Amino acid sequence: MGTLAPGKPARPEFAVGQMTSRGLNGLKAEIMRRFFSWRAVGIGLTGRLLILVIFAVVPALVIQAWNEYDLRIAREADIRQQVVQTTKQFGEEIGEIREGARQLLLALAQLNNVKLHQSKACSALFSKLKSRDANYSLLGAADTDGRIFCTSGTVSYSSIANEPFFTRAMAQPGLAVGNYWVDPANGQRMIHFAERFEDDDGQIAGVVFAGLDSAWLSDHLKERGLSTTASILIADREGNIIARLPHPELLVGKNMRKSHEAIMDGDQAGWEEAVGVDGATRIYGFVPPALPPKDFFLSAGQSKTEAFGAIDSATRRGVGLILISLLAAIYAAWAGGRNFIRRPIDGLLNVTTEWRNGNYDARAHLEDRASEIGRLGAAFNDMANALVVRHEAQQRAEEELRQLNATLESRIVQRTIELEGAVRAKSHFLANVSHEIRTPLNGVLGMLELVRQTELAPTQQRFIETARRSGETLLGVINGVLDLSKIEAGKVELEQSAFDLRAVVEEVTELFSNLAYGKGLELACFVPADLPTALIGDPGACVRF
Repeated sequence: MGTLAPGKPARPEFAVGQMTSRGLNGLKAEIMRRFFSWRAVGIGLTGRLLILVIFAVVPALVIQAWNEYDLRIAREADIRQQVVQTTKQFGEEIGEIREGARQLLLALAQLNNVKLHQSKACSALFSKLKSRDANYSLLGAADTDGRIFCTSGTVSYSSIANEPFFTRAMAQPGLAVGNYWVDPANGQRMIHFAERFEDDDGQIAGVVFAGLDSAWLSDHLKERGLSTTASILIADREGNIIARLPHPELLVGKNMRKSHEAIMDGDQAGWEEAVGVDGATRIYGFVPPALPPKDFFLSAGQSKTEAFGAIDSATRRGVGLILISLLAAIYAAWAGGRNFIRRPIDGLLNVTTEWRNGNYDARAHLEDRASEIGRLGAAFNDMANALVVRHEAQQRAEEELRQLNATLESRIVQRTIELEGAVRAKSHFLANVSHEIRTPLNGVLGMLELVRQTELAPTQQRFIETARRSGETLLGVINGVLDLSKIEAGKVELEQSAFDLRAVVEEVTELFSNLAYGKGLELACFVPADLPTALIGDPGACVRF
């Protein structure tokens, strides 16, 4: 629980926790949309074209990297197999050297001079044999106590009792292999092979030994024709380097056990990638001392730099070509975008600017009319021509409208005068016509009134009454025509007098009943009893209308 700072409103702590994954996804999508839309707005067509070119080249780079990775994996597998095979072949050669030493020692052990410990004769024979075999620095023999009684040359020591090869040879039958050894008198480097021998009675009489020259072994390795970056190494069981290519003079005698103890004490051949004693990274095939040819650690290595040199060269060449192609494509896209996109679009923009400033004669002049932008420019010019035609028509219409507006007022005044004259003429005509009609009609009504006052039969009396009312109705129609003319002139006047609505309705019904009867119809009227009939108005106008 946290404390609320004074003066600050509390914030709902559940708001963030209750946000759903859909809300988060929507927020992310909105942020990405706004970000990319902002970037899209800020990049022109040429820039976008360059980005598309880069995106088009990126897959080629990815494919190149993937191919290089596959080639490196395959090449590394080949190198591993090759160095393991080379090491095995190298082990067979060392086995042959070992077997040759064993055969030599067995032959020496059968000599009577050796069995009888005849020093002078034995030394002369060993010296003669050594001159024939340049691979050995020393041939010798010692009794069971390690005292040397026969050598192929002068030595500065008289006993080998403390040497590992003598101890091993005395301990068990068979060929014994010593460790790397340097003669303190002359500095010769060698490794000893030893074999114990028996006298004629079958008793162990001593040990014959031979020192394999380390320099000869290195020269022998050179005959394999290795490249300058490949390496072959022979070490004793203690890890002391006996022979090594390249640069044997720098590395022979050094101990490598500390950095390779695990594989030297193992019982399986294999490979490893490591930095050699000369500092170069190699892939090594190795055979530990526990495996044939026994007592030697053998290693053959291939430099990774040389092994992958062809692949690296091809990769650099491929990447270089891709980059050159990318630069060429970028330049082509830039130049093409500038000449075929930007320049025509700038021309269209300039034309639109001219139009905005009122220069309607401006047109787009594009060289490549077959392209999309060329067709756009042609469509723009067509639109401009249509707008100009429409603008000119609009100007003509506006000019005609201005002229019409200028004469409209005088035409309206003239038309008003003409209408007023026509109304006056019509009113005068109606007044004269109605006067001419009303004069004889009043005479007819007067004569009908005189006839009605004479003695007439009831039927005749009814006919005369109907004729009188018809005449009065006709007089009302004439008065209505005069009223219409007054209404049009705005001079209508209605009579204000009391009348009975029921009597007016019955009068109108009786007026038209004979016409209806002649057509086979019966005309009747009905006035509700609760309808007010005492009204004030113009009963004549009611009858007329």
